[in-house]
Amino acid sequence: MGQNISFSAKISEQDLYKYNMHHAYTSTQGIFSLIVSCLLIVVWIARFNTLSGVYIVAYPVVAVLFALYIPFTLKGKAKLQMQQDVFKFPLDYELTEEAIIISSPSAENPAELPWEYVYKVTIWKDYLLIYTNRINAYIIPKDQITESYDSILAFIKSHVEDYKYTIK
Repeated sequence: MGQNISFSAKISEQDLYKYNMHHAYTSTQGIFSLIVSCLLIVVWIARFNTLSGVYIVAYPVVAVLFALYIPFTLKGKAKLQMQQDVFKFPLDYELTEEAIIISSPSAENPAELPWEYVYKVTIWKDYLLIYTNRINAYIIPKDQITESYDSILAFIKSHVEDYKYTIK
């Protein structure tokens, strides 16, 4: 391609929370918690007339706990993660022929992600996600890269294997 592409992006606590929620509810644990929550409500409704007073209260309370545990946990996790130095500044990205170089004022040395180690590149809602493995990704809000969005995607597409580039 020739020319390197540079851009910066800063994620917010809300961005991190949305990303974590997305991964939680596309994982086995998240799906399981929703199924258990729904089953408890279905059983509660179906057996309401035969349940004792304790169970009439317990079923919906446990269902709500199952439904809300993950979101509340992830909200706290996002809040804690945002206290790390790396999230206090925008990350600077440079797409080169060899790698994606990520630097931050909070780190002494830039991180280098060689193209062959990119796990997957995709778009989810308002984010460009560059995965380093099945779970972890660089979260880049699309609204922060609007001017260079198309050239960024073209550069990435020309540097990762087709099966890793899942952008339509």
